[in-house]
Amino acid sequence: MSDIRIKLTELRYNLRGSSKWDNGFVWLWLAGPFLYLIERTPADIWLSVFGIVFLLRSFHTNQWQWLSAFWVRSTGLFWVVALIVSGLSDRPLYSLGEAIAWVRFPLYAAACMFWLGTNRARLNMMFATMGLATAIMAVALAVEFGSVIMLSSDHSARLSGPYGDLIPGSFLGKAMMPLAIILAAIAMSKPLKHGLVLAVAGGSMVIFTTITGERVNAALIGVAVFLASCAWVVRPRRLVLFGTLAATGFLLLFAVFPGIADRFSAGNKSEITNYFNSAYWFSVRPGIVAAMESPLTGIGVGMHRLQCPEIPQGPQWLVGQNDCHPHPHQFYVQLAEETGIFGLLTGVIMIVSIIITAANGRSNRTLYSSLAWIPPALLFFPQPSADFFGQWNNLFLWFAVGLALAMAQDQHANDT
Repeated sequence: MSDIRIKLTELRYNLRGSSKWDNGFVWLWLAGPFLYLIERTPADIWLSVFGIVFLLRSFHTNQWQWLSAFWVRSTGLFWVVALIVSGLSDRPLYSLGEAIAWVRFPLYAAACMFWLGTNRARLNMMFATMGLATAIMAVALAVEFGSVIMLSSDHSARLSGPYGDLIPGSFLGKAMMPLAIILAAIAMSKPLKHGLVLAVAGGSMVIFTTITGERVNAALIGVAVFLASCAWVVRPRRLVLFGTLAATGFLLLFAVFPGIADRFSAGNKSEITNYFNSAYWFSVRPGIVAAMESPLTGIGVGMHRLQCPEIPQGPQWLVGQNDCHPHPHQFYVQLAEETGIFGLLTGVIMIVSIIITAANGRSNRTLYSSLAWIPPALLFFPQPSADFFGQWNNLFLWFAVGLALAMAQDQHANDT
């Protein structure tokens, strides 16, 4: 708690001289992790407000330098393509609405990078609030997991946390990923006594993501923690020590709760052993067929959920069968399907530009800037992924990406 009081003091000192409006929005920004614990609507309103206010603030101050950033321009180009192809879809009003609404997510990231997270004091306090929100989520998951064991003994059941939806792993594995990598990196640089405590905190985030049963999110945060352990201070002996402790912890977890191990074992998972005869492939397949049917313009943003039942089975050489979901469970297939070849191309350029912008922060040689590339690189990696234009997924993903872009600009000299 003393660390949090110090960070609060630093933040208050930092906010001196700023307008009351700016200060108010910074405090509201710092409350975001707690709003994310409630439900998607409060989180979406919170994120959308910052995108709108950031635009209004730019008009008021006549500060538009952020538009010169390459990742912002490439995002704008992709958005224009998405609007055009949506206007050409079978239901243009619906598809245009989906495309227009999507821009609130990169606008939030721009607000983080160019306004809200522009100095170390603000970033420090954001990580403090993220830590508190993560602790609350961990308690909620521990209580739920305990009740599942006592009431049903079903260790393989997925957890819903405070949402009533099977996504708390997205909160931990995606939105809170920047916190996990900071903990892992500092754990490698601190004296062993303090480093071990931080390593346990970061490892606990991986463990709690694992017990939610969300395999992709558990893999994402696990890889993120490993990369962060090597990206700041390289200490091979400590890496081996912490790695051994982590492996031991997971072996004990899987031994005591074999149902969790079953969800992560490859032996009985067709998406690993026989991908082209799995539910994952069946959900991706209609997106590929639709992309082949409309290669130039796609079917329009958000149209997969409406048109999937009408998508033909496609050529015989494309093995398997179509299985309809609200989205095809693969970012790049969805881009090709819903925005066509030009949307796929400009979307990839946008993603690469975001990753490069975050990676360029390494030249600042600070803790935050050196790790900034990890969240966007992992979250946009072509793994089986959720809806590229969807609400919940983007709320979690762009929270982390926006914070990572702000971290990339950190130039604080006094690092651990």
